[in-house]
Amino acid sequence: MRRALLRLGTVLALGLGLLAVPFGPGVVEEAQAATSNGKIYNKDGDVVMAASFNSGLHYYHEHENASPDKPNFFQVMDKCDDGESPVVTWTIEGRAVDGWSADDCTSSSLLPFKLYAVETGYEEPAMASMQWHLAAKDADGNQLGSTDVKHDWAGSYTDDGSDLYTHASLYRDEYDTGGDTLVVTILPTDKAKGLDVAAIVDAYTAQIWDHVTTRLPRPGSVTDDQAESLYKQLWCHVRFNAYGIRGGHTWDLEAERPNIDWELVTEDIAIHGCNWGTTEDQGWFSRPPTDGGDPENLAPMVDAGPDVSVDEGSAVTLKGTAADDGGTPATEWTYTRGDDVDEGATCTFAEPTAPRTTLTCTDDGTYTVKLTADDGVNQPVSDRATVTVRNVAPTLDVTAPKEWDVHRVETEVPVVASFTDPGSNDTHTCKVTWDDGSTSDFPAKDGRCETSHVYDHAGMDTVAVEVTDDDGGTDDAERMVVVYDPRAGLASGAGTLGDGLGFTALAKYPTAGSTVPAGAVKLSVPTATGRHTIVSTDLDWLVITPDAKAAVKGRSATHGFLGYLESGRFRGVTWPLTQGNTPPAAPTYDSTPGASWDLDEAQPKPLRTGLTVIDTGWLPGLPQLPAPLGDTVGNLLNTLPTLRLDLHGDTAA
Repeated sequence: MRRALLRLGTVLALGLGLLAVPFGPGVVEEAQAATSNGKIYNKDGDVVMAASFNSGLHYYHEHENASPDKPNFFQVMDKCDDGESPVVTWTIEGRAVDGWSADDCTSSSLLPFKLYAVETGYEEPAMASMQWHLAAKDADGNQLGSTDVKHDWAGSYTDDGSDLYTHASLYRDEYDTGGDTLVVTILPTDKAKGLDVAAIVDAYTAQIWDHVTTRLPRPGSVTDDQAESLYKQLWCHVRFNAYGIRGGHTWDLEAERPNIDWELVTEDIAIHGCNWGTTEDQGWFSRPPTDGGDPENLAPMVDAGPDVSVDEGSAVTLKGTAADDGGTPATEWTYTRGDDVDEGATCTFAEPTAPRTTLTCTDDGTYTVKLTADDGVNQPVSDRATVTVRNVAPTLDVTAPKEWDVHRVETEVPVVASFTDPGSNDTHTCKVTWDDGSTSDFPAKDGRCETSHVYDHAGMDTVAVEVTDDDGGTDDAERMVVVYDPRAGLASGAGTLGDGLGFTALAKYPTAGSTVPAGAVKLSVPTATGRHTIVSTDLDWLVITPDAKAAVKGRSATHGFLGYLESGRFRGVTWPLTQGNTPPAAPTYDSTPGASWDLDEAQPKPLRTGLTVIDTGWLPGLPQLPAPLGDTVGNLLNTLPTLRLDLHGDTAA
């Protein structure tokens, strides 16, 4: 089927989304559809004033509640009783600034805001560039806040229609998510909408096309495909009524709709409704416009409030606002997850039908919240804001092992740790570093990290437990465990350190099944008033590592002590037992203060006099000791004078 086509001249400007940065907390607003928006907020983030510019006949197409004789107008919302008056100024094609203002309104119990329709008076047959901004002023004319200047287009307009249409307009409109398009809006007469004779569709279409394109000159040019698509859309709208479906109050032709085959246009009208899709397979939208309501009722104005950020699992306040000239409209919040949000994440509104409410999300990422207002007359109106949810790291609590737990080699050392995470949609992994060159990595289960490990040799091992969520948040904790081997040899030594400490030590596990070592330790600790000598009454444990390092822990009647031995080195630590069975952060005496308790990092000091003997092999019983330590543990202490140890001073045990 062939159709006579007129060539439309226009330039399609892509990406006209206008950004408006209002006075206040720095919210960015996007122009939606054929409107540009500006809002002014107070310091608390509440909207006090808003305006939107409706290009051409876009508002009438959306709502059918303003006269088609009112193109290119502003809708202004003002909060009442706040001492601030709205002022809108604009220029069209660089002409002198026009303006409009109103005194601060007085609210009623139902109307805390007031709506205004502000006509620009632009009713020309050509589209024109324009600029505008909204300002808030006090009673003396002092400016309290302002939006940035908005850039937009005043749509072309004609009201000298034929017997087939009454008004027509050209304006730029958002199209899908890829930019904008040129829209031809035509208001058909009852004659055009009542057509049920398919034979004269061609004649009616050509008559409307010729008349509109003559009265509304276009800037630039469009491709042949775009012109043909526009013509096919008009033909479809005329033909649509023959199917017994009256359609809406306007016909809208969009240049970005693809130029589909005539067969699809004519045969699939009931499917695509003259609104065919943009996909390569020519998918259909099937969205014929519907009739609106009372021409005297303005659509609501709605504001979703400023963009906000919050930690996952915490509630953030959404400062939405909705107003209508017929009273407070019904409102509802919805949300959509961004591409950076994990599957399964959900958000909850405390009061989804209240303009001011809170939102809590189970995972981090970017969410778009939408506040929709419905006055029951017009099409619902929506506004959006962005909620950025920050990740919060999990919090770890290690219950096992306890610090200084003692375990025999070749037995299991358990790790039990629980954690909490306000991001309930997060997944977690656990990692345990055992300090012997091995690690365990595994997924957490039910908020817990549980595993165990068997040490092959004795040592003082720092067990590091770490939990990480799927967004990289992490928490960790360390516990030191003592691993002894009763089959190890003996640790012995006697001597002095540079600070005056004197020591003798002999410790060994008597049998392969022993759980505590036998032996004795004596420390002569230098003090400000002399010496404090500590003689062991019990030994708790002995660690001898394969690389000939040793540590022994025990207690006297009143003090606890630690002794670290390496070849030619010793470290002594003492503290009152009233401070606990393990050394406090600041013990009474430490020959290497501040060093780690871990045997590998204990940093014992070089001996000034004496020697140490560490035997990593094991023989049953207590062996004969090398000179000058004596021959048995029983007479070890009697050898101290021969080792030149200073026993003078306070010798209280």
